Amino acid sequence: MALAGAAQADSVVLKTGKVIEADQAWFEGPELHYRRNGTVYAVPRSLVERVDTTDGSTPLDDPDTRNSRERLAAGDPAEALRFARLALFRQPASVTALQALAAAQIALGQVARAKEAVTTALGLDPGNARSLELLGDALVEGGEFAAAREPYRLSLEAADEPRVRRKLDALGASFASVSSARLLIRYDGAADEPLGLAVLRVLDSAWEEYERRLGFTPSLPVTVVLQTATAFRDTTRAPEWAAAWNDGTIRVPVAGVDRPTPSLVRVLRHELAHSFVAARAGAKCPTWLHEGLAQWLEGGDPEREDPGLARLARESRLAGLESLERPFVGMSVSAATLAYAQSLSAVAHLLRSGGEAGLARLIEALGRGLPAREALPATFGLSYSELQRSWEAHLLLAGRTPPAS
Repeated sequence: MALAGAAQADSVVLKTGKVIEADQAWFEGPELHYRRNGTVYAVPRSLVERVDTTDGSTPLDDPDTRNSRERLAAGDPAEALRFARLALFRQPASVTALQALAAAQIALGQVARAKEAVTTALGLDPGNARSLELLGDALVEGGEFAAAREPYRLSLEAADEPRVRRKLDALGASFASVSSARLLIRYDGAADEPLGLAVLRVLDSAWEEYERRLGFTPSLPVTVVLQTATAFRDTTRAPEWAAAWNDGTIRVPVAGVDRPTPSLVRVLRHELAHSFVAARAGAKCPTWLHEGLAQWLEGGDPEREDPGLARLARESRLAGLESLERPFVGMSVSAATLAYAQSLSAVAHLLRSGGEAGLARLIEALGRGLPAREALPATFGLSYSELQRSWEAHLLLAGRTPPAS
């Protein structure tokens, strides 16, 4: 549910001196459009002296472009993408709408599409600082760090934006790499070959294990970026509670680490599990299942969260699994912690019902394009509501079982 925004009013001042009071005004090509009482009107841009906005902003973009930026800032890239497409449907040559589209695509890990959108924007307005910045962002998202330096540099020449300078500074170190046939380890910051080789061994071992347990592997090599500098938050859109980031390229902060600690091994295994699931299930995999599978494969007791969730089950305070299909990115620390716990517990319940083979079949069904509400009955014989009731009943029973003496 979105919070209601404050009322907005724009004053359109025509060259004749007439003032039009509008709910909202924006430019579209050679016209100024304004909305009043639910109806949209248009006047030639040549007749407009100026537009005075309540918040002092410049009405250069249509409302959907603005909405796209707002939704992206709120951590909802899918909705940001929808608004950007609506803006482009009306005005395909809008540079700002193309920029909004590229920003949303980058946040969703759609690197190739983002490059296409920003290249189109640069074709319409060569040298645009924001478009060049977004091109650099897209290259970074795709692991092309060296190539990202030039668009960032050109963006700074066009407009000296501190945000872009920080991004360029973060790319100042070398990007040596180590690799195997299925994994490429790169460095964002100073190269640390001993650590890189040790990480490669951890991931190679996990790769073989996951292939054996799930029955498939990613068809393309997985790139892992070890962020040896302190720029993890600057070069990703990770929330404050994230220990790593995986948008097709795994990014792990390792500043001050000289060997794979137990915590780092857990994070590496978790992120590689995401790469396996994404390679087979694609975009159809709900977030609760994605995160539950990753926590299961990272190691440890898959039922480790059950005791803590039993009380919530007794109080009927567990979230419905269907409500956890969307990304957790916008959640607070406490909400994300609970969502992750419920995700693992639900996957543990599926393990009890169908074993590892059942989970592999579920991933396969999602990969064939079935949504979760259809894939669950097809592989486990459970609808969403039946899975929820069965899972909560197990938690209630587990909460009443006294600990072993």
